[in-house]
Amino acid sequence: MSMAPTEGWSRICTDEIAPHDRLDFWHHATNTLFPPTRVRRSTDSGFYGHIAWRSFGEVTLADIVSTTLEVSRTEEHINASDRWYEVNLQLEGTSFFNQSGRDVIANPRSIVLYDSRQPYRMEFDGPYRQLSLKVPRAALRDRVPGIDLLTAREISAETLPGRFLFDFAVALCDIKEDDAAAPFRARIEGHVIELLATALLGSAERTPLSAGRQVQLGRIKSFILANLDNPDLAPADIARAQQISLRSLYELFASEESQVAQWIKLQRLERIRSDLSDPLLRGWPITTIALRRGFKDFSHFSRVFRGHFGVSPRDFRKTQVH
Repeated sequence: MSMAPTEGWSRICTDEIAPHDRLDFWHHATNTLFPPTRVRRSTDSGFYGHIAWRSFGEVTLADIVSTTLEVSRTEEHINASDRWYEVNLQLEGTSFFNQSGRDVIANPRSIVLYDSRQPYRMEFDGPYRQLSLKVPRAALRDRVPGIDLLTAREISAETLPGRFLFDFAVALCDIKEDDAAAPFRARIEGHVIELLATALLGSAERTPLSAGRQVQLGRIKSFILANLDNPDLAPADIARAQQISLRSLYELFASEESQVAQWIKLQRLERIRSDLSDPLLRGWPITTIALRRGFKDFSHFSRVFRGHFGVSPRDFRKTQVH
């Protein structure tokens, strides 16, 4: 199996590691890159692993080649700070996956979502190659109502929504460092998240969700995102536009990780974070960006941004735009 990624990727390979140390080396390396797991094989002999990865904002894409392996994540590995969903895109070989009581067999051109906050088990039968995406949990939950019911379910890359994500991820493996200029690289994070959300929403149409509530919540979130830059957007306006009571709106968000007003604020902060990371907007004053994204007062925005991201907007921009 050949590795496709080109210049600009970080790499780890077991070639230079003594055979009896390879599995431990692989375990440590993958636990550094992804949420921690346990790895096992029936024997240390014959193990081989090669991984190439790069990050696009908060999204990490890894191209993994290895041999027969069992990977498990248990309760002891999980804590409240885990904030990732992971996605496997099977290129070669076969894998078995179990999470939340659901089993799925992933063949080439299968896509499987799993949650780092829940235990899981993966088994790879023979040599395999897969792409693995690590994506921020909050970004997906905000875009895909009922996402917890979509883990450990196969999404085929032969469907149109699945094909968009699969082919885009494979194409990213051909990116050379010269191709990944800052304006291009800064936008890939958003493209990956949106394509993944599209694939999951397409899968949700074929999954028995609590349809009425999830569809309604998804429609409301779409409305909010379409009007997010309006500084006067308020829960009462949203309820009125959706022809529901304010109480019903709050009830719809009751099972979400954020209530509606907090959700609006977090979405604005995420848009501003993306803008501050965008080299094409480096000439824009931070005040202008904050005001165009719905904040009315810059001092308030600056405090909220620092409280959420742990750094001032100015210092954040310095670390992102070069």
